[in-house]
Amino acid sequence: MGYKALIILELPNASEEQKNIFHTVLLKELWFKIQNLNTAWEISFNQNWSRGGAIEAIESDLKKAREISGIQQIKYALQLDIQLVIKSC
Repeated sequence: MGYKALIILELPNASEEQKNIFHTVLLKELWFKIQNLNTAWEISFNQNWSRGGAIEAIESDLKKAREISGIQQIKYALQLDIQLVIKSC
């Protein structure tokens, strides 16, 4: 069983267009928006990923999305575990 990540994102001062581009990049990187929660995302990694590797991949995806969208600043909280993300939405 691989790691599961819960990421809470804030994109201060970003326009709606920038946010849409940012979110599109994450979706292409196989991130999933948690329904009915404005800033919550999840991503899963298979058992071949180390904890450090998963964190590096998440940070790389965020950097890529920031650069493509032109967003100046992102803020996030990240929780990584082997358990599924529990949702009630």
